[in-house]
Amino acid sequence: MAFDMSNETVKPAETGRVWLIDALRGVAMLLMTVFHALVDIRDFFGFADVRYYEPPLLYIGRSSALLFMFISGISCRFSKNNTKRGVRVLLCGMAITVATYIFVRDLYIRFGILHFLGAAIIIAGLSEKLKIKERYRQIALWVAIPSAVLAGLVFSGMRTDIPFLFVIGIITPSFISYDFYPLFPWMGVFLAGYSIGALVVLNRAKLASIRKSRISSAFCAFGRYSLIYYMLHQPALIAVFFVFDKLFRIALNL
Repeated sequence: MAFDMSNETVKPAETGRVWLIDALRGVAMLLMTVFHALVDIRDFFGFADVRYYEPPLLYIGRSSALLFMFISGISCRFSKNNTKRGVRVLLCGMAITVATYIFVRDLYIRFGILHFLGAAIIIAGLSEKLKIKERYRQIALWVAIPSAVLAGLVFSGMRTDIPFLFVIGIITPSFISYDFYPLFPWMGVFLAGYSIGALVVLNRAKLASIRKSRISSAFCAFGRYSLIYYMLHQPALIAVFFVFDKLFRIALNL
């Protein structure tokens, strides 16, 4: 695999869907569901003292988020309008902000994974308006990736009284949120995916021709509807646990 550095931009080939991307997204969704179920079990229903905020369980949620970021970066290379797509994801994130503010005001989500992905995709879309050769875009990306990580490490130790700098990772002393993925350092993961996405596009036909197993096919079907699933899975989990809790209490009283 190699970049064609003579091209002004890397354009998606019109041959086949890269099912590996869908499959990886499906894996991320499964990990996310397991992690959020653990959160619900402890925080909303008190079924068990599940320490999801500590390793090794913490790594389930973090692995899911990292996969989403990396895959989203790759997927941007296939989109015809990343700005529009990013706005849609960001609006879904804002809907979650409103919902969590209503139900868990002390811990409501101000800049979670959907906020991050929406903002990152918008940034990618705006950067694509700069018609530069792919070799220069790659150079810029591999300067930006470690810079984003380094900025995140610096910002994570800073505190401020300015309330809205949490977007870049600088928080107030009283800041707390159920889900928090600021632009720095996580933009580094997204940009790594965006860079690798150029290779994926150029080798799309080869990747699409790889045979799928039954398990892979299941994850692919799961991964194609990630945004809809993300918006619905938590209410569905809470509903299932609510019914289970009621039935359990009824059984105890029999």
